[in-house]
Amino acid sequence: MIKYTPKSRIIWSNILLSIAVSLLINFSYLLVMFESQNSDKDRPQWIAENEARKIEIASEGTLHIMPDGYAYLLMDQGSPIDSVYVNSGRIWRYGLKEGDRMEVTVLEPKVKGAHHTLFTISKLNGENYDYGARFDKPDTNSRTALQIICYALLMFVVLTIVTRSTRKKGSLWSRYFVPYSVSLLIVVAFFFAAPILGIKADVPRGELDIMMMLKCLFIYVVAALYARIYDLLYQRQRMEIKNAQLKTENLSTRYSALMSQISPHFLFNSLNSLSMLVREKLNDKALTYIERLSYVFRYIIQNGQNTLSTVADELQFIDAYRYLLEVRYAEKLFFDIDIDPTYMSRQMPSLALQPLIENAVKHNSITRSNPLTITIRTEKDAIVISNPIIPKIESEISTGIGLQNLSSRWQMITGQDIEVIRTEKEFIVRLPLSDENSIE
Repeated sequence: MIKYTPKSRIIWSNILLSIAVSLLINFSYLLVMFESQNSDKDRPQWIAENEARKIEIASEGTLHIMPDGYAYLLMDQGSPIDSVYVNSGRIWRYGLKEGDRMEVTVLEPKVKGAHHTLFTISKLNGENYDYGARFDKPDTNSRTALQIICYALLMFVVLTIVTRSTRKKGSLWSRYFVPYSVSLLIVVAFFFAAPILGIKADVPRGELDIMMMLKCLFIYVVAALYARIYDLLYQRQRMEIKNAQLKTENLSTRYSALMSQISPHFLFNSLNSLSMLVREKLNDKALTYIERLSYVFRYIIQNGQNTLSTVADELQFIDAYRYLLEVRYAEKLFFDIDIDPTYMSRQMPSLALQPLIENAVKHNSITRSNPLTITIRTEKDAIVISNPIIPKIESEISTGIGLQNLSSRWQMITGQDIEVIRTEKEFIVRLPLSDENSIE
C-alpha cells in the first residue's frame, strides 16, 4: 500500500508536471504547423484541387529575396521554366534565406503569362527537405520517445532542485541563488549535450538551434515559476501550522502560569505574608502588597491572552511579582535589574521572565547566610537573566518542562533560540530580542 507523505506528494507532482511540460513542448510544432496550414490555405482539399496543376522540376534554382519581402526562385539553365514566385509567408515558415538552392515542385499559373508559384520543396541546399523538422519534429518514432523522455527528465531534475531548496532553512543565497544557478547550468549543459545524446541533429557551425533554445528556456521558466508558487504555498502552510502550534503552546503556557500563580501553595504563601504584615500593623505595606498581588493576577489573566508584550510591560509585571517575593523572603532575596531604556519598546513573548524567576527561587537555597540575587540586564540585543547556584539540602526534582516550553514558544514567536548556560556556580538564560518591527 502506497503511503502519501508530503515528500511523496511533491515528488509525484514534479513527475506529472515534467511529463506534461515535455509533451507540450514536443508536440507544440503540430499547433504551429496546423496554424501555418490554415493561414496559407494548405488544406488537404486545396492540395487535392491543385494536384493537376503540379509540375515536378528536376533542376535546381537559387532564391533571391526582394526588398518587399517576397522572393523569386531563379531556375538553372535547362529548366522548363525561368522563375518561381515565393510569397513572404512561405519564406518565414520554410526558413528560407537569400541564396538558398532548392529543388521544388510548382503550380502552373491560373492566368496565362503569370509566374509559376511554389508548391513544395523537395531538396534544400542539396539535402532532402523535411517540413516537420522546421518545427522540431523528430524524424523517427524512437527519437520522438527519446526526446520526450529526456525533456521530462530535465524538467524533473530542475524541479527537484528548486523545490527542495524552499523546504530548507538558510539564507537567500543558499535557498534561491545557488539552486537556481545550478538549475540554469544543468539546462545549458543539456542544450549543448543534446546532439551527443541523439536528441537533436548537429547544427551547422555558427548557428544556434533556436527551437531547442526556446524549449530549454521554457522548461527553466516554468520550473522557476512553479518553485516560486510552491514556495509561497509551503510558507503559508508552515505559517498555518506554526500559528496552530503557537495557539496550543500559548494556551499551555497560560494554563501553566495561571496554575503556578493560583496554586494553593502560592496563595498560602501570599496570604501568610499578608497576615504577617497585618499582625505587625504595617498597614501601608499591607495595602501595597494587596495592590501588587492584585496586579500580578490581573496581568496574568489579561496578558495570558496575548502573544507579545513590550519589555516595559514585562518589567512592570516583574516589579510587582518581585515585591511579593521580597516580602516573603525578607532580606534574603534580592533583584539587580539594569535594562537599557532603548529596549523598553521592544516586543517579547508575554510572561517569559516570570518562569525563570520562579525556577531560580524554587531550585536554590535562600537563607540569610546565603541570600539569592537574581540579575536581569540587557546585553547585545538580548535580556540576560542569571542567578548563582546555591543547592538545597534536599533538592527538588526538575522536569525541565517550563524551560522547554519557554524555548519552543520563544523560537516560534521570534524565530530565534534562547541560550541556556549552566556552570558550576551560575545559571544563565539569554533571551534574544528581535528588531522593533521584525516580529509579525
